Amino acid sequence: MHDSRPGGTPGEDTLVSIVVAAYNEERVIGECLTSLLHQDYRPLEIIVVDDGSKDSTPDIVAAFGDVLLLKQAKHVGAGAARNLGAAHGRGDILVFVDADMVFPRHFIEKLIAPIVLDGAIGTFTKEIFVANPERRWARAHQIARGLPVHCHFRDGFPERWETFRAIRRSHFEAVGGFDEIGHGEDVTLGRKLRELAHAAPGADCRHYEPETLRDVFLSARWYGRGERVLELERPRRRYGPAKSLVRGVRLATRHQMPSLLLYRLVWDAGVLVGLWTRGRSSSAK
Repeated sequence: MHDSRPGGTPGEDTLVSIVVAAYNEERVIGECLTSLLHQDYRPLEIIVVDDGSKDSTPDIVAAFGDVLLLKQAKHVGAGAARNLGAAHGRGDILVFVDADMVFPRHFIEKLIAPIVLDGAIGTFTKEIFVANPERRWARAHQIARGLPVHCHFRDGFPERWETFRAIRRSHFEAVGGFDEIGHGEDVTLGRKLRELAHAAPGADCRHYEPETLRDVFLSARWYGRGERVLELERPRRRYGPAKSLVRGVRLATRHQMPSLLLYRLVWDAGVLVGLWTRGRSSSAK
């Protein structure tokens, strides 16, 4: 980690605190941290909050000497993990990334440029590319959400959005950080601030999508336990078996991809289980 230098021009000495929320990410956390440690931008600090992992994630993180590791005893979700990491960070700018993401050397510099140079309160990136598009269920995950196979955003996506990847600490603290609501906590900053993040040109990165049906199910269950799903009309009916089968057949037929039927059934089952178990278990995965 690197210490902030007092005074000076923003962008040259503004300390950036990067917060990584991690839960059972032993497969990818090492690649994520290695890419963050090789960023061109300085000064920065990296904080990983282990959200009650049951695998070797904390051990892998602990082997990185320049990374601060914090642990939550129980698995309570990304919102709480990010708030904990932010509370321990010293930077004037907070950056929130996922443990299954990988970043080129220029990512942080590009992501914070609209903040330090143009006065934006926060930013996001539209340039999130799929790290594993050759994997069957990763491709299905993109297609089923109506997204391009290789990217998280469609062409023409707006330049302003309610999800923040980077934000000035003062604004983050003014609204009390993320709401700890399970899936969808990432939009709560913008809604409370009543402000939108600015797109940061050139801040490209890669994101790993689910590679197994188990991963698909767990992600869907997490979504079902969150608050965003309740914004849908009659979600239990929407994700019920009959509608799930119809939607799955239509999806697989439209894309001439039979595996999309199985994906749809597993995803919808996961969401339904999440809805059924709301209030009886963690809102996280």
